[in-house]
Amino acid sequence: MYCPKCLTEYRDGFFKCADCGVALAPGLPEPPPPPPPARNSLGTTNQGDLDLVTVLETNDPFALSLATAALEDAGIEYLAEGGIPKFDAGSPYTFGVGLSGFQKNSGQIQVAAEFAAEARELVGHFEEPLSPDEIDPDAATDSQPRD
Repeated sequence: MYCPKCLTEYRDGFFKCADCGVALAPGLPEPPPPPPPARNSLGTTNQGDLDLVTVLETNDPFALSLATAALEDAGIEYLAEGGIPKFDAGSPYTFGVGLSGFQKNSGQIQVAAEFAAEARELVGHFEEPLSPDEIDPDAATDSQPRD
């Protein structure tokens, strides 16, 4: 016996649900249907086995920031790790002469495998730093002596 409204089970000899006041049904309630698979924001069902592919590794936090912005503009979801400069106050030469206390950390961006080719096309040029000519092509011609 069970209540068809709240699905509470009762032993024989009861006729009404003590909570709902509804007449009890014979037998046991049917088990609820399994929930539909969870859909992630990529539109796929993921049971924790999403295949991530690294599309960028860099020590440049600025390049990492530009690359994540490019992926966001393209609507490609990503996982970014690291790339944030850290300040180690206990390191030698923190104040004064020597190495800076700011250290670059390597960062990486991963995307779902089905978006890897498009993402690599968008962020691949952030892998290597730009040469001065690539930054300002006019600077190379401006620095030439004029006759």
